[in-house]
Amino acid sequence: MSRIDKAGPDRHDEIVTKFRKEEDKTYTKITKKLSRDWKTGGISQMKRQYPVIEEGPYEITADSKNYDEKVSYQDFDGSTKWMYFKLVTKEDEV
Repeated sequence: MSRIDKAGPDRHDEIVTKFRKEEDKTYTKITKKLSRDWKTGGISQMKRQYPVIEEGPYEITADSKNYDEKVSYQDFDGSTKWMYFKLVTKEDEV
């Protein structure tokens, strides 16, 4: 037997994180909460309920053992690669 879908949107919440490169070569972590309708694929940002959170500055690092955040991506050949970010503190800037 087939399942009957309910009428109306089928919303599911998603958390999206990205890093924005700044002019001073640091990165800002941006976190948003979105709501996706699985029936239509439409996306709406939940600005009032969950505002955009910006954190940083972060510096990119090659140290895979001493980092604060990491992001995965697919390289041109389809393999998974990682980017590592270290939070810049006031002591680091002096």
